[in-house]
Amino acid sequence: MNDNLQEDLVISKDWSKEDTKAVCDGLIKHNRRNARPLDEQWSDTINLILKTKDDEVVGGIMCNMFMYCLYIDVLWVDEKYRGQDYGSKLIAGVEEIAKGKGCILVETCTYSYQSPGFYVKCGYEIYGILEGFPEGIKKYQLKKVL
Repeated sequence: MNDNLQEDLVISKDWSKEDTKAVCDGLIKHNRRNARPLDEQWSDTINLILKTKDDEVVGGIMCNMFMYCLYIDVLWVDEKYRGQDYGSKLIAGVEEIAKGKGCILVETCTYSYQSPGFYVKCGYEIYGILEGFPEGIKKYQLKKVL
């Protein structure tokens, strides 16, 4: 694995929490140095949970903010509550919070077996489709301007 590397550098599969922190800190430092006008708004999380009166989790949305863009990482609503606007309300909720924090864009991805049509109904635009997965599955990249 060390073809064409300096003798004192090693590529390894061993990975620790400290290594993760060092790599992330290095990237953040690089980004802040090279995207100076955007360094006032770097990262935050916005998460909303959907629960029953009995405190059972039946849905939720988990998002990260970076450089004035909200990234929807996870959106899930239990099947028995789908089609009742809970997913739309979760999305609207995080969008409202993100706008209040200065976000101007939202981005997410979903697969053809998940919910690309749902996001389009929520005002998202498909800007990319990645093909080549087994069984004809496609990955959709979506965005929305807030």
